[in-house]
Amino acid sequence: MSAEPVIHAEDVRHTYAAGAAPVLQGITLDVAPGEIVIMTGPSGSGKTTLLTLIGALRSTQTGRLRVLGRELRGADRAALVAVRRQIGYIFQAHNLLDSLTARRNVEMSLVHQDACPEAEMGERALGVLRAVGLEAHADRRPDQLSSGQRQRVAIARALAGDPRIVLVDEPTASLDKEAGRQVVELIRDLARRRGCAVLLVTHDNRILDIADRIVHLEDGRLVSFTAAVTTDAQRLLEALARTTRKGELVQKVRDLPLPAFSSLLEQVTGEFEQFLRVLALSGDAAFESMLDQVLEAFTRRIGELLRADKATLFVVDADRGELWSKVAAGEEREIRIPLAAGVAGFVARTGRPLNVPDAYAEPLFNRRVDEETGYRTRSLLGMPMVNAAGGVFAVFQLLNKEGGQPFDASDEKLFSELAGRLGVILETWATMTQRQRRFRAP
Repeated sequence: MSAEPVIHAEDVRHTYAAGAAPVLQGITLDVAPGEIVIMTGPSGSGKTTLLTLIGALRSTQTGRLRVLGRELRGADRAALVAVRRQIGYIFQAHNLLDSLTARRNVEMSLVHQDACPEAEMGERALGVLRAVGLEAHADRRPDQLSSGQRQRVAIARALAGDPRIVLVDEPTASLDKEAGRQVVELIRDLARRRGCAVLLVTHDNRILDIADRIVHLEDGRLVSFTAAVTTDAQRLLEALARTTRKGELVQKVRDLPLPAFSSLLEQVTGEFEQFLRVLALSGDAAFESMLDQVLEAFTRRIGELLRADKATLFVVDADRGELWSKVAAGEEREIRIPLAAGVAGFVARTGRPLNVPDAYAEPLFNRRVDEETGYRTRSLLGMPMVNAAGGVFAVFQLLNKEGGQPFDASDEKLFSELAGRLGVILETWATMTQRQRRFRAP
């Protein structure tokens, strides 16, 4: 017999003023003990309202809302307080008391916890700060901490009382990418360790992978996250397909400087990461055409930014023991090379990048393509592209740096960063292709 949900919402509706449009329209949701659920949705869709209802911070108007075995609709103050004491709250604004140290801020969450005697509060608070990596900062006030550290104090405060549920509202909104990632992984790891359920509201698509389940709230209603992502992406692709003829995207990105191109690549990569996470790929011609154009345009631009004469995107074909060129900027034909030989084959087999300053002095270099085309390779830089499962599924290769110079360490660093982002888009293409093959199989 399965455990009772720690959160059970059934047809919950909420309106802020008589005659006004309802903010929540018939929400039904269950969250199991220990489950991590992420809730996405546009601003104004009702996410924070639902969070405060579940947290017993706002009165339930209609429907059923059962939290930790207690019905909240019509509950008296004592019952609501009893529920609140078993919930940890983490909000974007931290809500720390500026006049208190980190330790005292955490201790304040224990004041009303009957299970923690006053004499033990300091040690309990210090132990939780140790768990979030802030033991050395325990006696600092919030204004002496960074944004990421203040958010860690808020996490410690929320978890100090061993809650059964943690409610989190936009934990990464005021943090940079690295700090935001560290914060959500900390929430996930501590919640797993303590066995509490987490309901986390976010706009940040980069953290969706920590969830056991993702729900999407729009216009006050819970809808399928997969459907929402697919619909948004289809609108984008349809718009691009209507306005972008073959070759135009190459021209549009060609003149973008590195900061603008890097930002665009990260944005587009984020869209395709969502497809991979939910496995909801479209198989229509517009989608396939747009993927091809994006891969060609971005491959070319990365080559230009690194001042390479040629840029080639090889896909691993393990069944045939080959690498074949998905995109070969500067080549009109498809290139196929053995997986067991050559620089690209070495990169694919080992998963390690390889910088070759003098191609003809490198024993691994395969001269066959040069001999067939009449091209003379001088320098070469190969970068592995790793899929979500951790395997090398493609190799990005640059030939002949402008000016006759070999590729240097700064080139390797930038190439690794840009190739990693492009790899997400290429993996989307590969996943879609595999699905189409399965659907077409007899």
